[in-house]
Amino acid sequence: MSGTEVLSSPGETGGLDRFELEVRRLVGVSFVGIDHRSDPLSVEVAASGVDIPALRAEVHRLAVALLDGPVTVEILGRAEATGARARVRVEVTPPLAGGSSVELHLSHHQRRVMVEADGSDDRAVAEAVVAGLGALGLTAPWDVARVHDLPGEAGGGVLVVLDHRRTGETRPGLARGRSRPEALARAVLNALNRFLEPSAGTGDGMPAAGR
Repeated sequence: MSGTEVLSSPGETGGLDRFELEVRRLVGVSFVGIDHRSDPLSVEVAASGVDIPALRAEVHRLAVALLDGPVTVEILGRAEATGARARVRVEVTPPLAGGSSVELHLSHHQRRVMVEADGSDDRAVAEAVVAGLGALGLTAPWDVARVHDLPGEAGGGVLVVLDHRRTGETRPGLARGRSRPEALARAVLNALNRFLEPSAGTGDGMPAAGR
């Protein structure tokens, strides 16, 4: 679930640092990203386990009180899952000495696939995971929109934001890992695992033979 709203904020100039700090303190917020180059100022807030409309209202209140000028606020929040489903798991084989290619081993039920990606390219790793989900026979019409590093005070790790190709729906995934490629792969799965469905022609979450 996500929402974007343009706010008119007539507050004091120079309150940006305080605004960011206050938003980070809100319950459930795990990431605050501010694009200082955009006009109007663009703010992304990722959160989970919260009332999204209430969070949006609180961010609105803080923006009006602390910022000067219009602000675009986007709330990235995950809906809760319904029903138990088998989760896709990932194991990452690190590159050989002198190389950068990593192997991403994805498994779902009894099906396994391996995809490769340049481990030094964040987007390539995330996109390879999405491609692997399709190879497992799961519907994965998602594009990697953005990758952010999470600050230490938020626990570190990475945030991967994915956009649905047809509906424009946005889903964020947060994760840490023993390596950056592992963190990226886990973040993609954390964003999508609860919502994956078998592709047409499959049943009971099992990919069709030969897919």
